[in-house]
Amino acid sequence: MELESALQLEHILGHASIGIALLDTATLRIRYINHSLKSLLDEPWSYQEITGTHVSDVLPPDIVPHALPLFKQVAATMQRVQYNRLPYEGFLESRGRTYWRVSIEYVPASFLPANHETATPSLLITVEDITDSVRSQLHLSAIHHISSVLAGPTALPQVLTRILQALHDMVGSKRCAVLLRDQTNGDEMARSMHIAAHRGLHPTAFEWHPTEHEHTLLGKLIARERQGNHAIIITDTSLTPDLLLPPIDDRGTPTRPGSVLCVPIFEPSQGDTILGSIEVYHRRTRGFPAEEVRLLERFAQQAGLAIHNARLFRSIERWARMASRSANQKENVMSAIPDGVVIYDPRWRIAEANPAARQLFGWTDDVIGLPITEALTRSTSRFTIEGLDQPDFIAQLEQRALAHQSDEIKLTNAAGQDYTLRCSYTPIRDEPGDIFAFITIYHDISQEAAARERVEEEVRQRTAELAQRNRALKKARSELKSANERMQVLLAHLPSGVIVVGAADHTINLINNRGIELLRKMGTPLGPHTDPARARKKVIGLSVEQVFRSLQMYNASGEFVPFEQRPMYRALFDGEACEDELYMHTPDGRTMHMLVNAAPFFDSDGAITDAVVVLHDISRTKALERAREDFFNTIAHELKTPLANIRAHLTALLARDLQWSLEEQYRFLQTADEQVERLVRMVNQLLDASRVEAGALRLDVEPILLAEMIEDLQERLEALIATSQRGLRVSLPPHLPAVQGDYELIMSVLMNLLSNAFRYAPEGDNVYLKVEPITEPGSTTPHAVTLHVIDHGPGIAAEQLKTLFSRFSTSLYSGEQARRGGYRWSPGTGLGLYISQGILEAHQSRLHVESSPGQGAHFSFTLPVYNGQHN
Repeated sequence: MELESALQLEHILGHASIGIALLDTATLRIRYINHSLKSLLDEPWSYQEITGTHVSDVLPPDIVPHALPLFKQVAATMQRVQYNRLPYEGFLESRGRTYWRVSIEYVPASFLPANHETATPSLLITVEDITDSVRSQLHLSAIHHISSVLAGPTALPQVLTRILQALHDMVGSKRCAVLLRDQTNGDEMARSMHIAAHRGLHPTAFEWHPTEHEHTLLGKLIARERQGNHAIIITDTSLTPDLLLPPIDDRGTPTRPGSVLCVPIFEPSQGDTILGSIEVYHRRTRGFPAEEVRLLERFAQQAGLAIHNARLFRSIERWARMASRSANQKENVMSAIPDGVVIYDPRWRIAEANPAARQLFGWTDDVIGLPITEALTRSTSRFTIEGLDQPDFIAQLEQRALAHQSDEIKLTNAAGQDYTLRCSYTPIRDEPGDIFAFITIYHDISQEAAARERVEEEVRQRTAELAQRNRALKKARSELKSANERMQVLLAHLPSGVIVVGAADHTINLINNRGIELLRKMGTPLGPHTDPARARKKVIGLSVEQVFRSLQMYNASGEFVPFEQRPMYRALFDGEACEDELYMHTPDGRTMHMLVNAAPFFDSDGAITDAVVVLHDISRTKALERAREDFFNTIAHELKTPLANIRAHLTALLARDLQWSLEEQYRFLQTADEQVERLVRMVNQLLDASRVEAGALRLDVEPILLAEMIEDLQERLEALIATSQRGLRVSLPPHLPAVQGDYELIMSVLMNLLSNAFRYAPEGDNVYLKVEPITEPGSTTPHAVTLHVIDHGPGIAAEQLKTLFSRFSTSLYSGEQARRGGYRWSPGTGLGLYISQGILEAHQSRLHVESSPGQGAHFSFTLPVYNGQHN
């Protein structure tokens, strides 16, 4: 059962998405690794068997110097080490920078299954790929950075610096740049570009200012502006020597990049117009994973908004100054802005609202001059703004504007269209620094919000999935622990010896208490009997050949069985499940019979991993078989003798040619009657033995006056006493209370005990029947009565006492034969004491015996005083 549970757990771990491994704390060799973690290793380790391999051999060389000290630290301190977000760039070409949750935990040996291959502690390493969730967080963080830029009139260099920082956080890029197309004084785009911001480029890159043509990546993007505008990936720049690239800084030396990724930045107001590009450089040739490319493409949209917003705020400020000179220009500017823009005076009354804002809120010209609270209540759109109904709403709004904060609101216009808007507030100051207006921009971020919500929902789903997997793993561990505990209890109380032997080194890996007892009986020195744990520790690790080869074992035919032909060897070396009945002579001179079963365990490849051997001591069964055989031989002989006598006397009486006197005829019939009575007695004993064995005795419990019973007993034994040349001495105290029991069954017990005593007592000696009342301390009223039968016969040997009350036990007294020729003498069938013990057990009592060779025998049993109730 334990092996099956272990295989089930291994199956569960093998299909888990979390990488799991067990290391030996002493050697740092791999004990177990699941498929998830193994697939992350370099070839050929990812598909080879690596159990038993040192961990430093399979880990990438750049990880070993960091990992080994941590393994040794946890093994020494037993303290868990966990990294919740560990970046790794070992999969740059396939996945880019990845993130992992790594845990190293000390696992004591007591937590491992009892039949585990090791008896030392382990290190449990779990590795979980959290790249998707971390990238989502980084993406959200980047959006937050960009959002903070969108919330106010941030200068373009600061915007670009934040873009590069966010780019580094997301993909770990050390060398990157933002290239922007130069603008002329008009609206037309010029045919030149410049590096607006960079990381990791050589200082000479500041002089890099090419024009837009086919020999630059940005030029290539612009040339195919109408063809999809996807990112350009150059995995090996040596294959395109005519491509102009800015030099990167390689330890102070200007160097041409080995590979480059170019992602276009689009003008938000014109989806197919390229504003510039984000370029990521690497010193060596390498590929760019699709995940990284898609992430940068999404990020480029946010970067375009930030750049556009910075330029927009700069334009708004310029347009606001121009508005004082020309109202028409202000209207044109406001109309040209695609976002909703509302200008408030210093007291937060609407001074102007562009068409986009009026369309969002469903406003007309009537809102001009109204306070913001009243204007919002006149809106035909549905939305919720926190604190709108509070009296200090305007004061709070002004504080948010001065802090350059922003809000996000959900809005549904009169046409039923849903929007997610980012509302940013900016104070406008004059040259002395006084605020003369507030500008509120409502930017449509519906797509970004939907994407963010999808990411957040995915994060929640992944979190719930991980929680469910953790619960399933905990449940599996709990079930395995429970199964192991049940298996330990089963093995501890199993009446057969169980030994598990490893196929690798042929040593004992597991043995139960019964197995240790049997090894002791066989003569294996295992220390004191009172310390099974010490004995088990001594046996574990021993070679089976060392333990069993020296034992001389024989089969049922008495032939010697060599070690190579025994079930253990055949299961361990030949993979054969087999059973055999063997016996051996123990050091104390006894013959020990055993039923030996052995079976192999196989792994998934069909190789033998272990063998289990079950040893069952059947010595008692063999003894019973011999006793039963002797019994049937005795019964056959005993039945034959009286039947032969009966037939002989009846044949003589029936002979027509012989004349017998009446006295002779009477004597013949009397002899035949005695033999018939003998047969009846033997049959009754057999029936009584069957009832005892089946538990079918029916008691007729009644009050028994022992004085009357003993008088009846003496009458029934009168003939035996008269012919046995022995006397019966009865000790019966006066005023005995009545005992409770079945009269006839108790009488049969006394008849059997006294018959045996008369049979084996010396001639001329006495047999004693003693009745003794039993009282509790401090009481004068007996609660029970003990009856004793004592003789001075040859006594019973200690070895015979062990089987005295078993079926077919005929060797009652040591080295002595019963006296023949007495009244109705017959040899014992071996059932008398067995039946007597069964009768007394049915009375909730026991028959006790005290004897030794030459000292006679003393039998006794106790009956309770009658309590006035009949069963």
